[in-house]
Amino acid sequence: MAFALPNGSTVFVGSGLSNPVSVSAVSNAEGAVFSVAENHNLKVDDVVLISSGWGIIDGLVARITAQTTNSVTISVINSSDRNFFPAHAGGGKLQKITEWTEIPQITEVAQSGGEQQYAQVQFLADDRQRNIGTFKAAKNQTFTLAHDASLPIYNVLSMADRYGQVLPLRMFVPNAKEYRYWSGVPSFDPQPVTAVNSVETVQVAFSIHSRDITFYKSED
Repeated sequence: MAFALPNGSTVFVGSGLSNPVSVSAVSNAEGAVFSVAENHNLKVDDVVLISSGWGIIDGLVARITAQTTNSVTISVINSSDRNFFPAHAGGGKLQKITEWTEIPQITEVAQSGGEQQYAQVQFLADDRQRNIGTFKAAKNQTFTLAHDASLPIYNVLSMADRYGQVLPLRMFVPNAKEYRYWSGVPSFDPQPVTAVNSVETVQVAFSIHSRDITFYKSED
């Protein structure tokens, strides 16, 4: 058992993406292998944004763990169950994150959504209702940061908001020695919240796009 405080953590968005690398197929395996063209230029430890016909991994942000001339492996993906990962349906594209821009001066992090929803049923012989899980609500994550219009992140978020762009996100938690990756579509309001004797703040809310978050321990 282990736990850590998030103090000292930093959050970044992927502000630069490479040209898409087409994926013709993805294997059904524990450690999914993505078939790509020979000139893919991807290498081990590259962080990529995945677009896939498999909804479970569409929007996932993950590291490449092995590569050959015409394939890359992402070991964090277990696609062996064909009930969830139908054969020959995982193709799509990979985009390497080439640049990260920090969301600095964060004062508050809030999350909402993700709750399990239920349908209720009661049979004649029952003396109480039963819950049947249906779906999980969409998730949102909101960062509040101290206002400074000169920060590079303002333009990154404004452009992504305008075009509805999916942005990769990265968080490093030093006390846990852990990197975390996910993706979302930002809604950025650059108008500061103003109150006497308080630091002015702005907010960016991300509609979470990736179904899962990936975790990697730091080697430092």
